[in-house]
Amino acid sequence: MTDKLKRIAFLDGLRGVAILMVVLFHAYARWTGLVPYGDKFSHFFLFSYGSLGVYLFFMISGFVILMSLEKTTDFFGFIYHRWLRLFPAMFIVSILIFVTARGLFPERPAGIPSVRDLLSGLTFIDPAFLSHVIHSPHGMLEGSFWSLFVEVKFYIIFGLMFFTFGENPAIATLIGLFISNVLISLNIIDRHFGYLFSTEYMGWFASGAIYYLYFKSGNKKLLFLGLLMSLISSVNFYCLHIDTGAMCAAIIMSLFFFFIMISEKLRSIMGSKSLLFLGFISYPLYLVHENMMVSLIVKTGRWMPFMPVILLPIIPIASVIAVAGLVAKYAEPGFRDILRRILEMRMRTDQVTHH
Repeated sequence: MTDKLKRIAFLDGLRGVAILMVVLFHAYARWTGLVPYGDKFSHFFLFSYGSLGVYLFFMISGFVILMSLEKTTDFFGFIYHRWLRLFPAMFIVSILIFVTARGLFPERPAGIPSVRDLLSGLTFIDPAFLSHVIHSPHGMLEGSFWSLFVEVKFYIIFGLMFFTFGENPAIATLIGLFISNVLISLNIIDRHFGYLFSTEYMGWFASGAIYYLYFKSGNKKLLFLGLLMSLISSVNFYCLHIDTGAMCAAIIMSLFFFFIMISEKLRSIMGSKSLLFLGFISYPLYLVHENMMVSLIVKTGRWMPFMPVILLPIIPIASVIAVAGLVAKYAEPGFRDILRRILEMRMRTDQVTHH
């Protein structure tokens, strides 16, 4: 493994871009019926299609996860490290959201959560699946959690295929699952298959994984294959949602990722301090921002009616960034260390017991 692959700063900068897209979408375009300015800014291109930041996250994950798999010796070790990466922030943020929802943020678009709404986030299992299995309705604390359920499916599918068959068959499996969308749309494959394996998103992950192979090897064929996968995923987005604007935005995002792969200057821009900071806090910020931020925008509109409406989200956005920063810098690593020690102690105890 070369030095440049040990820590690729521009990926953190890309995470910063992705989370900024999602935050601005939720601040200005998603909740037009609740925010004081309504739909005044919702048609601005950068706001209206900011939800595509989630698919940028998927591409980054494809890149990073293949790199992580190469450094891991077995499937269970990989899943353990992914869980240890995701769970601490999810636990901390879930508790924070739950205890503040009723008293501090009753304006939440998602309403006041119940205790059972904690389960889907803490287990990374889709609430629809939980509701079906447990025969009891389950929700989720934040609508943005949906992408975590997709991510976990990707980890399981890609990890199993990687350690069973190898790198290329694992990527081919992602592409095959993505292509199955055509068969699902033709009613040749049951639509539940698509839901179970989140097939419509696997092209984005495959694109990121292929870009990683290019970044590692310098093979130009892989560079253009990665671009092709993301462009096909963009067209698929149109086919699913019949939204030409969204497809164009997805294509622009795909080209943006492509040019970052080939441009040292763009990678240098992605390595700027502000984007690196947003990338560093992107996971807890993604988890915590939506309902808390929208509640604060509504409150700010009541408390500061004199403020220009386009500026109303500034203080709320800064507030959720501050919360995410505290979680990312202090709470999350501290809790992760505690979990790691407990689990390692348990494993050592089990080994002694079995001997």
